[in-house]
Amino acid sequence: MRSCLLVAVLAVLLLALTANAAQPGGWEQEAGFELLFNQGYYSPNWAGDEKTSGALTASIGHRAQRQFTGVLRLEHELELAFGQQLTRNSATWTASKSEDKLNLDELLRFTLGLWVDPLVLVQARSQFLDGRDPQETQWFNPVQLLEAAGFGRKFFDDEVRTLTSEFGAAARQVFDRLDTLTVSDAGLSWTTAYRTRFFSPNAGYATRLALYKPLVAFGTDTELGTLPQADWRHELSARFNKVLSGKVFAQVLFDDRVDDTPRLKQTLGLGLSLAWPATAEQE
Repeated sequence: MRSCLLVAVLAVLLLALTANAAQPGGWEQEAGFELLFNQGYYSPNWAGDEKTSGALTASIGHRAQRQFTGVLRLEHELELAFGQQLTRNSATWTASKSEDKLNLDELLRFTLGLWVDPLVLVQARSQFLDGRDPQETQWFNPVQLLEAAGFGRKFFDDEVRTLTSEFGAAARQVFDRLDTLTVSDAGLSWTTAYRTRFFSPNAGYATRLALYKPLVAFGTDTELGTLPQADWRHELSARFNKVLSGKVFAQVLFDDRVDDTPRLKQTLGLGLSLAWPATAEQE
């Protein structure tokens, strides 16, 4: 029941996003919906309640950017995904979630014509359902917020490939209702993202490496860790026709407060996808 409700919520959000993308106002936008069957693998030290199995995943992606003035540019990215899998133990089939993420990035870039652009970044990370407590499922928990200010550069940005990098000082807060505490720290963040096409507009590769090193903690329960925390994502996608697509996704996470070795997540999906690219004329 919950999974059907979440798929319906994703569909409603998609309709709202695509309706907004059709309106003029100077926005360059892309919106997409995917319904994929995935084969997933998780390394033994993966922290979470996911299991290796086949899964059905619904996801929505939305990117938008607009140059409001000659020196002010807003870049927005939203990623929503929820998936369920069936795991067979002996003769019993057990349903559990295989994917659950709610990511929102808002970046304000000051395009002053310098080699680097000053910028302000706000990130929000959460999930739809937190099932760590079998007695009471929490919605939208935990919530992680990160605010950063620094500098960034677009090394190249065209229809074929894009390479961007941002570096700055950051502050982070983690709100967890199950632990009834707030984790707060501050440090340095660095993010680099790259996208390119393969032979045609229907195939491409994207990677994103995000590093965060907390330097100071607020509160006695917050641990800093020794090495920077890393989130490195790779995505290889191909569209075979208007509705059929495939995707290979791999994610490497490292946080020595969780485990002293990197954690790996890999999914291979084939299914239905719809995309609505829209470029609005500047007013």
